[in-house]
Amino acid sequence: MARTLPSPGTGHTARRRGLGPLATLEDVRAFLTPRWLGLHALFVAAVAVLARIGLWQWDKGGGDGRAWQHYGYAVQWWLFAGFAVFLWVKLVLDERDPSRVEDRERADPTLPVVVQRQAPPPAEDEDDELAAYNRHLAWLAEQGSGDGR
Repeated sequence: MARTLPSPGTGHTARRRGLGPLATLEDVRAFLTPRWLGLHALFVAAVAVLARIGLWQWDKGGGDGRAWQHYGYAVQWWLFAGFAVFLWVKLVLDERDPSRVEDRERADPTLPVVVQRQAPPPAEDEDDELAAYNRHLAWLAEQGSGDGR
């Protein structure tokens, strides 16, 4: 099955949509920053540890009657490692093309809409003592805002 590319009018190229290889040196340099090098190291360490734990669990499933349980856990650890690879690839593709995130957010109607509400207007203080205290606090706030704090 042939993969179709977006039309030229959409503003997306094959490289920007993650269909082609890293074409420019700037694309490679973007993933060689200290932040990305730390993420790459964390990813490699996580996959290596998960794969090693899976191998250890596989080797443990030997002569006892619960070998199927050890083999199941081994496959589970390898699936965790595969999921880490999936997340890393997704992270890299989203970094290369931020519109992927915007498209995903626009396409998902289940995401909650954040509504910023205004604070209700201050109610009239029925208690004279409370009203005097609030005026005093307002006066202190005005005095404190002028001293650079």
